[in-house]
Amino acid sequence: MAAIAAGMVVPVQARLNGELSHRLDDGIAAAAISFLGGLILLSILAVCSPGLRGALRRLAGAARDGRLPRRYLLAGVLGGTFALAQSTASLVTGIAVFTVAAIAGQTLGGLIVDARGIGGGLKQHPGSARLAGAAVILVAAIVSALPRFSDTPSPATIILPAIAAIAAGFLLGVQQALNGASTAASGSPLAATWLNFCVGAVFLIAAWGVKTLVQGTSGHPVPTHWWAYLGGLCGVVFIGASAFLVHRIGVLLLSMASIAGQLASSITLDFLAPSGGHSPSVLTIVGALLTFAAVWIASRRPRDITERQ
Repeated sequence: MAAIAAGMVVPVQARLNGELSHRLDDGIAAAAISFLGGLILLSILAVCSPGLRGALRRLAGAARDGRLPRRYLLAGVLGGTFALAQSTASLVTGIAVFTVAAIAGQTLGGLIVDARGIGGGLKQHPGSARLAGAAVILVAAIVSALPRFSDTPSPATIILPAIAAIAAGFLLGVQQALNGASTAASGSPLAATWLNFCVGAVFLIAAWGVKTLVQGTSGHPVPTHWWAYLGGLCGVVFIGASAFLVHRIGVLLLSMASIAGQLASSITLDFLAPSGGHSPSVLTIVGALLTFAAVWIASRRPRDITERQ
């Protein structure tokens, strides 16, 4: 339930970042500002919290003495890569194809990461329940996106961006595993979250700088509405909760539960404040219900079948 609740903040973040991107006419700038906002919030918390400062020191010490591989410190780049894919590939593929491709990547990533124990988690080999749950959630993603496929460009133009979306979804699963390792080393999911936002902000600001040098600025004024900058807070909640939960339930179940939460929250938002004037369709609701069924299937522990851990 906690993973589902964490996933529910993602559509809110997407709405906020989408509005910021629209007002700036620059998706990369919006992603960079979102990460920077999250970093500022966590840095203020670190200044006020001796416990978080101590956790950050333990994280740095674990990296120095080799208890935490230093490459794990770059997990924020993987999150930044997903944010870049959202702001670029989705413009070519359309939201429907991007969503399905990203969910496919997350599901594949969850299966592989759990099976290999990447990030120091327990190895969870794909049993029949986990494979069935993964298959159902892919079906759910396709069903929920069917009403929007009519807006998708021709297949020939979206193959490479769709592959990029699959890769970005896969990397998101790897990021969650690495965040779990950082949480274990520091004793605090907030320390892992701060590190993610620090590295991700640097990565996205660099990408924004390169784009500006090549294409120049959009020339749009910076929005003055304070709520447009709350995407970073949503990201802090999601990444922090994921870092706390990943070693407890595994990457696959975490990804599937958060996807269920995302779809449920998206439907609620579309009922309360429809995007583009479109209310959720019956197929979208059916797809959301299927995701909850997929989470239940994947989390089952049959008495007569013991999955290898």
